[in-house]
Amino acid sequence: MLSSISSQQKSPSLLSPWSIAIFFTWTVTSFLCHFFAKHFLGAMGESMSTGRARGFSSAQLKSGAINATLLSIFQVGLCYILVKVRCPGGKWNLVLVTACHIGATWFTNVSMACVFASSTFAIKLMEPITSALMQFLILGTPLSPLAVLSLPVIVGGAIIFSGSPISESNFSFGIAAAFISNIVLALRNVSLKMDSAKQGQTEISLKPVTRELVIFVMLCGGSGVVAWTQGYLPRRMVYLATTCTLSGLFHVIYSYVSTGVVLLHLSVVSHAVTNILKRLLVVILLYVTGSRSASPFNFLGLAVCTLGLFVYAWSKKSTQSHLEDDRKVKRDSTSWATSLTKLTSIIISLLIISLGVNKNLPGSKELKIVIKSPELTLLAPAPSTVYQFDRTFSQEAHNLPRRENLVPDMDSYLAPQADNIHQFLQEDHYREPNRSSFLSRQLLTPAEISNEAQRIHFDVIGKALGKFKYAMLLDIASFENKGDPCITVGEVYFLARIKLEIVYYCSAATSCSYGNMQKAAQKAQTFSVEELVILIHGGGNISGYAFSDIHRFFILNAFRNYKIFVFPQSIWVRFQNFEHPHFKRCINHYCCNENVTFVMRDHLSYSIAKKYFHGATKFILAPDMAFQIGPVKRFMSPVFDIMWIRRGDAETPGYSNIPAPPPGIRLHVSDWWKWQTPGASNSLEKAHYICTNGFFYLQRGRVVITDRLHGHILATLLNIPHVIIDNKAHKLSAYHNSWTASLENTVLTDDPSKAVDLAVELLHKYNGSLPPRVPFLHIDETLIEDHTFDKPEMSYP
Repeated sequence: MLSSISSQQKSPSLLSPWSIAIFFTWTVTSFLCHFFAKHFLGAMGESMSTGRARGFSSAQLKSGAINATLLSIFQVGLCYILVKVRCPGGKWNLVLVTACHIGATWFTNVSMACVFASSTFAIKLMEPITSALMQFLILGTPLSPLAVLSLPVIVGGAIIFSGSPISESNFSFGIAAAFISNIVLALRNVSLKMDSAKQGQTEISLKPVTRELVIFVMLCGGSGVVAWTQGYLPRRMVYLATTCTLSGLFHVIYSYVSTGVVLLHLSVVSHAVTNILKRLLVVILLYVTGSRSASPFNFLGLAVCTLGLFVYAWSKKSTQSHLEDDRKVKRDSTSWATSLTKLTSIIISLLIISLGVNKNLPGSKELKIVIKSPELTLLAPAPSTVYQFDRTFSQEAHNLPRRENLVPDMDSYLAPQADNIHQFLQEDHYREPNRSSFLSRQLLTPAEISNEAQRIHFDVIGKALGKFKYAMLLDIASFENKGDPCITVGEVYFLARIKLEIVYYCSAATSCSYGNMQKAAQKAQTFSVEELVILIHGGGNISGYAFSDIHRFFILNAFRNYKIFVFPQSIWVRFQNFEHPHFKRCINHYCCNENVTFVMRDHLSYSIAKKYFHGATKFILAPDMAFQIGPVKRFMSPVFDIMWIRRGDAETPGYSNIPAPPPGIRLHVSDWWKWQTPGASNSLEKAHYICTNGFFYLQRGRVVITDRLHGHILATLLNIPHVIIDNKAHKLSAYHNSWTASLENTVLTDDPSKAVDLAVELLHKYNGSLPPRVPFLHIDETLIEDHTFDKPEMSYP
């Protein structure tokens, strides 16, 4: 414990292991303290975190101040419980230091409640100027001209690196709060130095952990875990308590290291300048964890700031012998080792807890940390707006939606990520597809995921097709696999909404014969290549279904002079055999055609395409087109508790047997291929009937188990809780991890034997919001004569 410090020993070298360890501890705990504080404040408030240049209402300011006060009380309270401070100067010096610490903490939290965290940190980078002025005015400490010159260079470079956040917030209340925090911190630091010079070194130490405190914490934590698991505590409350607690604990360590270790080894200004470097690293961590990008201009600012730090360090070298401030230190190496060991143990423990709160969603190589704070205990009761349902199968179905109606609400659980999301929405994902799924993987509700899928379709695919007037849509699906016809329905809605007129279409099952294709190619010649685009139906049949590829090869050749656009597709390489002759043919036909654009449906397919089909062909990334249908309300009562879609073709996960459900649970297992749809006069009409029949099929269950991708997608549109069984090619997990990984009423497994148990858990979890089964189905109506009823589809035994 750093408890006794005298005045005769020199400060440790800045490059010593002790100094590096302390600086690392100071930086990491500072970042984590503010990281969790920002998420707590964002989840508590009606987000004032957008950082836009606008006036805040008095109600918003009051709400932000109250939330910041609650967080500050908890942070400072933990400091009082865990940290011991002794000021030789007497009670009033201790009161002044404590008041300054409380004030600086509160103003920092208020600032983060009002503006981007990057804006707050950019303003706090100006603390060296504040500390230098305080040191000069109060302590009379001289500054060399070179040191004075270095300070604006350091601050200016830091602000440039942070992205000029001042211009975004227009000197709002949050910016003013950050300035005041700087002033209060400078007063605190100067007070500590004055006390040290006159009365002897202030002693700051961590209080010993008593057995009673450990037992109390364990009892509280255990009670909280039991209450949460039993459903007595809503998830939102658990989230708020966890982020507040972690922020408070990291605040204690960060404040102790800052005032009890670092400040005692450095002058006030040296401490502030080192603080600059620490805050720069914190800003970098915020960029990385938020997946934010930094321009070359931003990094130029970092270089300028680093140059200023070197200039200041050089100026200190010539004046160090005249300053007594840095000579009042004596370090007990044994105490340092003990203190560092305890601090390291605490930090590792807290980091492990933090991993339980953070969810680094898979499906992409980009680094991303997401903290989600759901507003509701369960997803199923989440209300959808009238607008979302009014667009589905309604008068609005063919109209292009307003973009703001597709962007999720930033004033709820997304508030902590608002700055990153605003930047994401400005990116060009047609040119840079890798980050297309950034927002979708954070969304909690089916309606939000559907809207985000549509926004990507309009922003990415719509951008590519916007210059064309006419289109031919080839290979649409009109067969009983309900997912593919729903893709067709989504494609047709999309084209109607972007006002791209279809002049010819054909079905893969009926009319897309070679003869018709040749006639269609002749018809295409009546249009110029600037006004006509050839569109090929999406799905999941690249490489895995040779007959589909061979037909696509023919289309690519027949319309080779026109721009050809393939709607979202998955790549399935059977047995992962990338040396198979057919896959080699796919490489030859798909790699090198500058007139062709493929939309990949998931990150896995996109990475395979970029690796094996690289060449002149363009590859982009977007969700499945069935999401253009939009959210669908249930229109019938279920007759089964669990509806299991079990495919029996080459893409099956492989089953040994179907587990028996618990008593009282009605389970039905079949494949929707057998669920027949009424006839129609043409393939496009039939596609709409089949798709609607797919929604009908799924609603027969209160919850769903599916090994078909579109069982997952249609259940999402219906907001039906469901279990996804992944197949051997990872087709379902690849899509789920790319776009729908944040859905809480969806469970992914690769073990079919666990599917029934998982579905039963969903039944219990959402029992209060799911519609009940049709009543009285258990009654036997054949009292005298046996009667065989028609089976709507062939069931598995």
